[in-house]
Amino acid sequence: MLRRRRTLQCIRFRFWLPFCLALVFLSPSWAAVSVNVSIANTSPQIVYTPFLCNAATLTVDPDCKGAWNVSSIDGVPTISTDGPAPDGADIVPQMFMTFHASALYMSTSAVSNATANFTVSSSSGSVFRVVDSAAGLVAIINLVESELTSLVVTYIPGQKVSQLDIGSILITVSDPDASSFFIPSMTLPPSMTLPTFIPLTTASSASPSATSPLVRSIAHRAQIAEALGLVLGLGIGLSLIAGTLFFWWRRRRRLRAARQAWF
Repeated sequence: MLRRRRTLQCIRFRFWLPFCLALVFLSPSWAAVSVNVSIANTSPQIVYTPFLCNAATLTVDPDCKGAWNVSSIDGVPTISTDGPAPDGADIVPQMFMTFHASALYMSTSAVSNATANFTVSSSSGSVFRVVDSAAGLVAIINLVESELTSLVVTYIPGQKVSQLDIGSILITVSDPDASSFFIPSMTLPPSMTLPTFIPLTTASSASPSATSPLVRSIAHRAQIAEALGLVLGLGIGLSLIAGTLFFWWRRRRRLRAARQAWF
């Protein structure tokens, strides 16, 4: 009896084995396994504006103030910025990245405390979120891997100087070997204009608004001068004509009076 039960179990196993193998090969979750791939934050496919500096050059190159700086925080390669600086690069720091993935994870650091705008765009639509980088991790999920996704990280200037750090970057892909597909080269479109940070106290902020009224004032004065010149010209011309007719009429009257007295 025991041998019979074992035989039945063996037969039952042999019956389900082909069906189980079919599930293994036909199940989508088994056929396409997603993996996380690490992307270096200094990758050439990632564009930083206004530019990327080395932290060691801050002491010798004042233009690096307000830019992105390569450093290391707690042993993790980190790209940091303190935002636009009036005595350095007056451009709001931004990061541009395009990729094919179903998710993206970006870490900051323990000292990162700036607020940033994360804008994610693809052919399916566009969405943005204001993120506090002190949270330590930003997760962008439910992406369509077949679509090209663009990520723009924009530093938001505040009342106080704050630091924005970009640490590790992970993307979830189905084929980790197709690096040229899931992280293509990133180039800024020619029509893209970068935001410029200009303090309100500078004279340059008032010059654009003052130019237009000045031009309108000059044009208005020219029109007034032209109208006055036309009126004065007509007035003087009519006065000369009237004076000439008056003297002609008066002379003719005298001649007529002299002829009447003679006869």
